[in-house]
Amino acid sequence: MPKSFTQRIKDTTGGQTVALAASSGLARRDVFQVLAILALTAISASLAFYNLDFPFGIQPDEPLKVAFAAGQPHNYAHPPLLIVLARFAGWLCQASNEHSFLLAGRTVCALASVAASIVFYVVLRRYADDINAFLWASVFAVSPAIAVHAHYFKEDPILVVAICVGLHALVRLKEQGTAINLVYFGVALGLAVTAKYAGAGNSLVLFVVAIVYCRLGARQAIVVAATTMLTVLAVFCVSLSTETGSGLSTVINGLGTELIHAETGHDLKEWFWEGYGLTHFRSHLIPSLTGPTVAIALGAIVIAIVADRDKHVAAYAGAALIWLFMLELSPLKLVGFMRYILPVAVYLLLAAGIAFSRSIGARNQPVAIGLGLICLVASGHAGMAYVANLDRQGDTRFAAMRFLEKQGVTHFLVDFPMGEPAPMTKDYRDLSSADYLVSLKFQRYLRGGGLSAQDPRIYELAGIFRCLDSHIVAQFSKPYGDYGYVAPTVRIYDLRGARSCIPEGKAIS
Repeated sequence: MPKSFTQRIKDTTGGQTVALAASSGLARRDVFQVLAILALTAISASLAFYNLDFPFGIQPDEPLKVAFAAGQPHNYAHPPLLIVLARFAGWLCQASNEHSFLLAGRTVCALASVAASIVFYVVLRRYADDINAFLWASVFAVSPAIAVHAHYFKEDPILVVAICVGLHALVRLKEQGTAINLVYFGVALGLAVTAKYAGAGNSLVLFVVAIVYCRLGARQAIVVAATTMLTVLAVFCVSLSTETGSGLSTVINGLGTELIHAETGHDLKEWFWEGYGLTHFRSHLIPSLTGPTVAIALGAIVIAIVADRDKHVAAYAGAALIWLFMLELSPLKLVGFMRYILPVAVYLLLAAGIAFSRSIGARNQPVAIGLGLICLVASGHAGMAYVANLDRQGDTRFAAMRFLEKQGVTHFLVDFPMGEPAPMTKDYRDLSSADYLVSLKFQRYLRGGGLSAQDPRIYELAGIFRCLDSHIVAQFSKPYGDYGYVAPTVRIYDLRGARSCIPEGKAIS
């Protein structure tokens, strides 16, 4: 039976009402997204830029980065994207001395961390509801992993933002395989390679995932691969053009040096089985995100995978597990080098955010929000405390130096950069000429003495520090310290009565 005129009017107005309601909902969500991004920017920036002008030299790699930024030829043991950006920042602010180039480089890293937090939120919002996306992006932004490493003139914040951009490009490519999205994805993969050589592995995996997940054809895959290579080439060319005396041979030699370093590693070797395969999980990942956050995140991830079989949670959690497993397999990353697990934090927190939105939130949204807030408070408290301890007044190194100064001690040696001029020993063979040793590395060698298959010198150093344990004059530590060069534990040993601990004239090298 044909509808009456009145019924047709009702149908039309009803459809308009539904359309208007949907449009209003989208508008509200867009407003929420803008407000969330502004809030995340403020939160992330407040931590990233707080104490950014902390003393130069407590991060041992920064002096070399400053020299590169000032125009000294890059050695290419690390990819050049950070140096290119720092040189550009130095040019913008008319940097003319060591301190101004240092701040230019640190500012680049701080901005990269802020950008990473924003892109992390934009990616997570594709899978999660507004509240949980914002909560877990905030957890990411304030975590010690992101907040602390935003301060150092190092490649790690650049790699983190490159990974986040690559994931954003991937989800866009899944939604629409346009030429723009293909190029965007290729550029993102190239930036990760030029941020840090480890980024090449991440880019390769994302490329394979895109072929399968986005069902890329041969031509589309070629476009992505070509764009990636052109991006890498462009960054290296810009780097070489902004310095003199470098060329292709410099790049090859630098890459060769890094490959040798990857094979030979550091002075200690962290073997997989001696840490039960959990060395980096316990010593790096948990401090980087805090214990409550890791426990709650893993619980939600397990529920989402086991109970709901959420493929996206499984994918991101799987990526985190692969990164962590590769680090655990490598004996080259020492305990204390938290920055190596930053990519793990990206994938793990993405998986947690999705799990809380789709599994925990679907069952009980107040519980999901409450648990998210607990993680935010735990990570935020730790992140802020660590960043606060970067200040000269809160740093244990300077406390130790002031102690020596007040005691009138002048004949001493240090075994790690202190952030101010101090006589340093590199191989401990000159300890007999000093009255005191200020050590930041004692924990490394005491730990190394309990590991198997180390270089003989590690056991010799461990024996010396065990002997020196009865000659400790002072020790300086803080509750939020020993994380990524923040307020490490410092011991001062009195060597005058400990000559028997150090074989006279014997080189420990």
